[in-house]
Amino acid sequence: MAMATGLSIKRIAAHQQHSVPLLVLSETAQQTALSLMEAMVREGLGHGLGVVVVCLEQLLSRDIMCQPAVALVDCRPTMAQIGDGSAFLPNGTRQIDLARLDRDVCTQIERISAVSKVSGGFVVVIDDLEPLLNISRVDTLALLRKLRSVAKQCQSSRILARYSRDIADQRTDKGGPHLPLVSNVLRSISDAVVDVYPMDVLGTWMPGWYSNGEAQPFVTLGDNDERRGLLRLEHRRQSGKVGYEVAAFEINEQQRPVFSAVKAVATGEPPSAATAGPDPRQHLPFNLDLTDKQRQDRADVELPYLEAQAGEIHYQMAEEDDWDEDDPDDDLEI
Repeated sequence: MAMATGLSIKRIAAHQQHSVPLLVLSETAQQTALSLMEAMVREGLGHGLGVVVVCLEQLLSRDIMCQPAVALVDCRPTMAQIGDGSAFLPNGTRQIDLARLDRDVCTQIERISAVSKVSGGFVVVIDDLEPLLNISRVDTLALLRKLRSVAKQCQSSRILARYSRDIADQRTDKGGPHLPLVSNVLRSISDAVVDVYPMDVLGTWMPGWYSNGEAQPFVTLGDNDERRGLLRLEHRRQSGKVGYEVAAFEINEQQRPVFSAVKAVATGEPPSAATAGPDPRQHLPFNLDLTDKQRQDRADVELPYLEAQAGEIHYQMAEEDDWDEDDPDDDLEI
């Protein structure tokens, strides 16, 4: 997003970029990031990394969960808990003991690191941050910071978390609505954030939309193809600089991610037609184009300096002037 395309997202997904201990996948109702997350997990398994799956909503695909190098921390409520009401708090929020979750994840990390083929490397997958954020945003962010610190001790390790940016910013903790937005805080503590979009929104993005990290609003829901789409990578490098990248992704027959470079274009143009650069006149508060009448009026204007060049110089001699009839260049024999 050595790679032929030069895409950072390709190196990150293939675990060739080790400066990303915390990677957040951001999705919307228009496009799920689940398939892309599972494909990244398969890349980690393929590189010999142990995987700890923190399941809050649904298990990952069977081909992942049946691997011996995969450990499960199941936080889903049991049928008995749902039946007796102990699975939920009085306000309807899921009942999850975050302190116990912290201990369970760390225990599984130690166990799975012992069997990892890459010097204790591991991947922790949190399938959905939503239930945790509903309980406590502060405690959830603290847990992510702690796991990131653990993963940072081994350059091949990574925390992979998924959340929905549609609803993540609609909650507040006891501090009130003045607290920073969840998405902004997640971006500040993460090493990379991947925002996933449906493929058909490319035409609604104006050229250069990602240069400052701002996305344009969608105009349609479109089709949600979970195996292919667009992504926007925000990568916070160790130097402190933040880079942005737009790419297309597709999950191939081997269930691995394939990335290709794209360029945002104006509405109506296909992605492959993105060859021209941004129009510098775009979004100006005034119009630089001329009408035919304006061009004709401009052509009819007589410019002062042109009139001066076409004039003559008249000299009126004074009485004290001495007129010399001789040619000053007579000695040159011209």
